[in-house]
Amino acid sequence: MKKILLVLVSLIFALSCGNKNDTVNGKTQNNSQQKAKFKIGVTQFMTHPSLDLVKKGFEDAIKQAGIDADFDEKNANGEVSTATLIANNYKADKKDLVFGIATPSAQQLANNITDIPVLFSAVTDPASAKILNSNVTGTSDKVDNVSQQLDLLLKLNPNVKKIGVLYNPSEQNSLVQIAEIQKRAKEKKLEVVLQGITNFGELAQATKNLLTQVDALYLPTDNLVVSGMQLITSEAINAKKIVVVSENSSVEIGALFTMGIDYYELGKRTGQMAVEILNGKPISQVPFETSKQLKLYVNKKTAKSLGIDINNPLFKGAEIVGK
Repeated sequence: MKKILLVLVSLIFALSCGNKNDTVNGKTQNNSQQKAKFKIGVTQFMTHPSLDLVKKGFEDAIKQAGIDADFDEKNANGEVSTATLIANNYKADKKDLVFGIATPSAQQLANNITDIPVLFSAVTDPASAKILNSNVTGTSDKVDNVSQQLDLLLKLNPNVKKIGVLYNPSEQNSLVQIAEIQKRAKEKKLEVVLQGITNFGELAQATKNLLTQVDALYLPTDNLVVSGMQLITSEAINAKKIVVVSENSSVEIGALFTMGIDYYELGKRTGQMAVEILNGKPISQVPFETSKQLKLYVNKKTAKSLGIDINNPLFKGAEIVGK
């Protein structure tokens, strides 16, 4: 009788082990080694080529790592209130990880979500944006290139005395960049003329007014300004004035040059950080990073319109776009 009971107990134990689900990174897997499926929220402040590249790089990195994920993509269309709503929806849906592209979207995630990993990218200064909480990490697009950019501008046109800066006063990332532009311009005895705008409807007239006051434009990675880059560069080319920008997609649209970063690679690096976290690495061990890779991008068509030789030795090693 004891032997029969022992056999029955062993059989029950074996069956229970065979049906037992394992938990990996908070997800259940059965004995057939079914992969966990993660829910990832991706919120982008507005549609723009650089921000689109960040999103693609992020998602590509996760897919290439073999992570099975559902991406819930949302776009705030430039509205902070919408970015807040998106963040709250992600929180209610209990995403496994959320990703904010550009400062306003990242801020709303960090301000509203404390119990799941929050990643960011295309944020110029995460410290001043006050998003570096214990559950937050990501990549910054801040680059220490203003001095180099102004040097190249002055070599191309030594007659430049005043540079104009278009920006949205409500964007924290723009205020950080403006402070740096003013500092470096002062070192080179250049006057900075600021022109604030609060909506797209103001952009055309503001650009025309600013171009009458300055010798060239220097544009930060301001989401509102960058969304109107085609209009700005068209007006500047008509006025025969150089536009210096802070990211390469604006050069493709019509700005003359930038010593900028590759936003696809920036997003991809953020995606690799997400993979580490989804695989169990504590977010506290994944510190935020700032891209150090810079490359000169020059628009050939714009250079020709401005009477600038694309074969100028100053452009040696540059990536030529706008052919």
